[in-house]
Amino acid sequence: MTVEAAWSVPLFFLCVTSLICMMDIYGLYVKKMIRLQETVEKTGSVAGMTGVYSGPSVIDLCEPVFYKPEWFPVPIPGRSIAVRGRVHAWTGRDPEENRELPSEEGNRLVYVTEYGSVYHTHSECTHLELQIQRVPSVLLSGMRNAGGGRYHACEKCVGKGEMHGLVYITGEGDCYHNSSKCSGLTRKVHLVPASEAEGMHICSRCAAKDRAEAA
Repeated sequence: MTVEAAWSVPLFFLCVTSLICMMDIYGLYVKKMIRLQETVEKTGSVAGMTGVYSGPSVIDLCEPVFYKPEWFPVPIPGRSIAVRGRVHAWTGRDPEENRELPSEEGNRLVYVTEYGSVYHTHSECTHLELQIQRVPSVLLSGMRNAGGGRYHACEKCVGKGEMHGLVYITGEGDCYHNSSKCSGLTRKVHLVPASEAEGMHICSRCAAKDRAEAA
């Protein structure tokens, strides 16, 4: 019994120590891998957007993770493990290329807004970019939006309160706002398959641009 105890206690201690070291190494490895992967993904995205990347089509970075248990009472040599991050220089797709899919109209990607009733085929369409104007409130009664309608108080930033001396409007909107940071002055744009935009009609400006490009 004494001999078995003399062997089992050190063996148990060695197993526990090995398990702790493995957990420490794995934690360091994961942290380094996440940081390295974020680095190569950002590099790949920037390279694809700028188009100035002259290196290989695959961005491959490798860094070592060095681990040495300083807390162990007996000196143990450290170990180095390689961590690798690898991505293509550009993993996305130019949205403008989606208009080149005449045989797969349902797979064509279009742009829609959160509360819009039309879809857009061009990301640079002016209807997708709100042009905010700051105007004196005394002139508001004589102003009209692009559709000829009057401006009404925004329920979010004006409500039943008084309008400020200067208010914010857009040519496409029908409300005036006391704050330029009002959520009513933001527009969420989503890129979706054309099949999900059924029931909507194409934006008049995008349609005119499509006809001009086809001519």
